This record gives sequence, structure tokens and C-alpha cells, in this order.
Amino acid sequence: MKPKDVIVYNLEQALEAGGCPLCRCLAEATKRYLTNLLYEFVNDPRTRDQLRAAGGFCREHSWVLQRMGDPLAHSIIYADLIDAFCTELDQTSGVLRGGPSLLGTEKERICAVCREEAAMEDRYVDGLLGALRSGAFRDKYRQAGYLCLPHFRKAYGRNRNKEERAFLAEVQSAYLSGLSSELKEFIRKSDYRYAHELPGTERDAWIRAVRFWVGPQDLEA
Repeated sequence: MKPKDVIVYNLEQALEAGGCPLCRCLAEATKRYLTNLLYEFVNDPRTRDQLRAAGGFCREHSWVLQRMGDPLAHSIIYADLIDAFCTELDQTSGVLRGGPSLLGTEKERICAVCREEAAMEDRYVDGLLGALRSGAFRDKYRQAGYLCLPHFRKAYGRNRNKEERAFLAEVQSAYLSGLSSELKEFIRKSDYRYAHELPGTERDAWIRAVRFWVGPQDLEA
């Protein structure tokens, strides 16, 4: 299966699972990337060079990786990162003794996982926009699709086709209209006068609203 076809297939599977399909696909791709890092590439010289150049991982991905376990892989990664930092510290203090430290003005570093996610996100956004030219995919998207706000902004802004932009907006509006109604129903039932009414689908609307606004937490999809 061609890479382009794999992306469309993954998007279709994500639509069936519910939620923002781009978030779900990226979560799965990131999990695969991290799993491969821990179990296959932790001793790869090129990977270690990239991690040192990036200064390790951002806070979010550091703890995501930690929760995946594998103490040995973590020990290998962090021993290498710490040794590299100590070497940099020794060089800086030796060259600039008595002067300003280069370590005090940290150069911009991009987490290796964040960089990979950004590249994957671009591929999946382009894949989604390409798939929307298919009537069959459109039908699936209309029935179960919506994008979280960050991904909607990116997909909508990248699309230059007026008809496709109108389609994205139509599906998004339909989803948000329903979500808004559920939030208002939750508010209504929070009134003591209606407290006797049993909760319905609106009971977790507030969680879905947060997920829509900023995307899922960690690698949850």
C-alpha cells in the first residue's frame, strides 16, 4: 500500500472510531514512533545525535515516554544526554571563565518528537484534504467527522478550494451546533428545578468541549 493510501486508510479508520480523525491518527503515529525509539533505535548513533542536538524531549513527551516504561532504554538515553550536557558545561566554563555563560542563553531547541509530530501532522492534513475530493470519503466524514479547533484552523486555512472549505465549515457547524445544545442542556439540568431529570448524553459534553477546543490530552485520541 502506498504511503498516500495508508494515510487515507488510517483516516477512515479514525473516522469510524470517532473524535477528531487527525488527532487520533497523530496519536497512533506518535505512539509508534516512541515505541520504535525505545525498542529499536535507542542505540542507533544517528538517533542519539538527533536527541543530543534537540536537547532531549519537551516536558510533555518526556513524561509520555516515561509512562511507557523501559528503564533500560531511559537509562541509555539520559546517560547520553547528561554526559553531553556535562561536556558542554565543562567547555563553556573553561572557555568563558569569568565571563557570561552560553548556557545562560539557551539556544532554541526543538523536541525530536515534536519535530516528528509536526511533519506527520502536515502529511495527515494534506491527506485529509486530498481524501475529501472522494465522494465516498466525504460521506463518511459527514456522518462521523469533525476536527478539533486547532486542526480545523490548519485544514481550513490550507485549503484554497472554496467548495471544499464550505464543506468543512458545514460539517464543523453541524457538530458544534449539537455540542452547544448539549452544553446548554447540562446547564439547564444543573438548575435545582430540573435536578430530578436523568442525565443524558450531555453529561460529558463539557469534556468533549475541552477536547474540541485544544485537542486530546497527551496521546489520548
